[in-house]
Amino acid sequence: MRRLSADRGRLLAAAVLSACVGLAGGALGAWGIYEHFGPAQRVVNQVVTKPGPAGSNLTVSAVAGQASPGVVEVVTQPMATSSLVTGTGGFANGFVVSSDGLIVTTVHAVEGATALRVATADGHAYAATIVRSDAAHGVVVLRASGAQGLTPLSVSTAAAAPGDLVIAVAHPPFSSLVVSSGTVSATNATITLSDGEPMLSDVITVDDTPDARADGAPLINGAGDVVGVVVAAGSASAGVVALDADAVSALVAQAHGGASAQPTLGAQSLLLDPATAAAASSPPGALITNVNAGGPAAQTGLAAGDVVTAVDGTAIDAGHAFDAVKLDLQPEQQITLSVWRGGATLTLTLTVGAA
Repeated sequence: MRRLSADRGRLLAAAVLSACVGLAGGALGAWGIYEHFGPAQRVVNQVVTKPGPAGSNLTVSAVAGQASPGVVEVVTQPMATSSLVTGTGGFANGFVVSSDGLIVTTVHAVEGATALRVATADGHAYAATIVRSDAAHGVVVLRASGAQGLTPLSVSTAAAAPGDLVIAVAHPPFSSLVVSSGTVSATNATITLSDGEPMLSDVITVDDTPDARADGAPLINGAGDVVGVVVAAGSASAGVVALDADAVSALVAQAHGGASAQPTLGAQSLLLDPATAAAASSPPGALITNVNAGGPAAQTGLAAGDVVTAVDGTAIDAGHAFDAVKLDLQPEQQITLSVWRGGATLTLTLTVGAA
């Protein structure tokens, strides 16, 4: 999912606070200065430190501008100029991950599509097909037919963390570029966008409100690397909900290598942090909230309410979620689960499934 670090680039918020300080007449003098000059003013200048031979400071708009050629419009239905007169339904965003036409967007963006087409910032359009899909993490990879020489964005290898500053970059209709920036407020979240839709795992939430048409747009760090994918912007919460980039990397690797299926554990869970676990008289780990009927977790006897504390001896925590992709598991791989159930510790063997 790509932690902002000094050597990969970091968004820094520099706050300059100017104030008048007077000593004449003690407290009464200070009050007189306040009445005469007014309250202090706060000026904020947000910059990005970009690694380079000599290092340089870039604005948010400059980083977004560099990413812009890799952001595409995704059209999900037949489109003509007459269609645009009545609205821009059927448009979403995506971003290039290979020069020969692999495009990442969200499952939510292409749901119900009757035709797929991608258009690049320089005015080229290509018919597209879905080549890989990961419903649990809400991302898909498209293939732009016949595309060559596209400008790919790189996916960060360091996880985003609460407090990191990030940028959403989108190309909605009738706008060359829409940019917003915010702070990562939480990671490893599990959400449901609306009633009847499946839960999405390993979600990032961001204190930001981008354009509501930015579904599928990349969320990037100060080095211009993708740390997430915006989903259902402006509707799922007051801020951005972004899908973590680990699932993107895994899905793109499959699209390149020809793998046929995503690994799955067949269960949904919430990360039980040490404080919450202590309050509930439980060990920390992954609290199982749902088990898919007939899936790997169900077959091994895992049940809602169980707490998975470790997988193959690795403790489940903020850095090791109970997630087949995050744990780099493969279909048919056997793993050993340490499970806490009603005060007792169990050891279960699970065979990873294929989604």
